[in-house]
Amino acid sequence: MSIPEKCPLCSSGPAKQSVVTSHVYGKRNKRSSAFFHCKNCDVRYQFPSLSEEEEVLFYTEEFESFMSSRSGESGGWLKAEQHVEANQKTYQRRIKYLSSFLEPKMNILEVGCSSGFMLYPLINDGHNCVGIEPSGVFSNFLSDNGIEVYDSLDNYKKINESQSFFDLIMHYFVLEHISDPINFLKSQLELISSNGKIIFEIPNVADPLASIYDIPAFERFYWSLAHPWYFSESSLDFLLSQLGVKYEIHRDQRYDLSNHIIWARDGKPGGMERFTSKIGIDIEEQYKKALVKSGYCDTLIAVVYKY
Repeated sequence: MSIPEKCPLCSSGPAKQSVVTSHVYGKRNKRSSAFFHCKNCDVRYQFPSLSEEEEVLFYTEEFESFMSSRSGESGGWLKAEQHVEANQKTYQRRIKYLSSFLEPKMNILEVGCSSGFMLYPLINDGHNCVGIEPSGVFSNFLSDNGIEVYDSLDNYKKINESQSFFDLIMHYFVLEHISDPINFLKSQLELISSNGKIIFEIPNVADPLASIYDIPAFERFYWSLAHPWYFSESSLDFLLSQLGVKYEIHRDQRYDLSNHIIWARDGKPGGMERFTSKIGIDIEEQYKKALVKSGYCDTLIAVVYKY
């Protein structure tokens, strides 16, 4: 396997690049891609990643089926109404920290808003919300439910030539899918007001199922065709430092002890809250807090300010 000539994030040479794994979940048989680690900026990246044409096809026609194969029918990726219902606890987790950044009647844009489960409660609270969603399955559902939706940021800008500024732009588990994350974030900075901010979540490559427990089945599941990037705290810090603005990085833990027990026992996802009634919610919450404190948690949250 050949080593990339340079890191696509920091441009360090081949001496700093090493193979993480040649297994790519969802990889087509003809693809020879693998994941690499740059020792300079600490990012993990897929090389070669999807071409522009492959990426468009994947997100417009294949993404929901791909995600359904990973999360199962309960995730609701093939039925928008079910997706809204399946993500109510996700909304509750996010709003715990998001609420401290909310003010009355904000203009909010969510990039990659899927079924809109984050937006409906915000609209009900009086906020003006717009969504970006390339999926035909979800975008039709959003339009039918009264949300102004566009299939890309570029098309939003073309249609809204006199661009209104947003007080908040948010996206959840989107950045790791974007081939050019720096310009992706810069394009959003152009759309936020002087006091505006961007808030997003991404997977943390220090996920305990890989970094602590080293579960082979999780490793085969984790490294996904859909992700050009996997960030650590240090590589996310490197990325955000290129923007020349103020930012913060926070940690979170989505999955509970029950989920991790099922991964260890059965080698598959789907264990959330499986044993909570037996071990108690306090144990589940203390476990998450311990992982967050240690840094071996599954999620990173970034807050990016205009200046």
